[in-house]
Amino acid sequence: MIKKPLEEKKFNLGDEYEAIQRLGKGTYGSVFKVKNRKTKEIIAVKKIKMDVETEGVPSTALREISILKKMVHPNVTEVKGL
Repeated sequence: MIKKPLEEKKFNLGDEYEAIQRLGKGTYGSVFKVKNRKTKEIIAVKKIKMDVETEGVPSTALREISILKKMVHPNVTEVKGL
């Protein structure tokens, strides 16, 4: 597996999580593989690009969150927090 470089200066998870690698990058943001330092649970975190010219959360992100919250499937990740 090829590890992609992390954007460490731009991506702060606090003390609870440790970034392992960037899984992908798209038009609306990047997805990172992270590990909970206490429980060792591996999860995915999406960092959404915020457009400087507009205020609030992009509608594409709200749509994605809404769809993910409704989906229940073994191949789709569960939304744990926002």
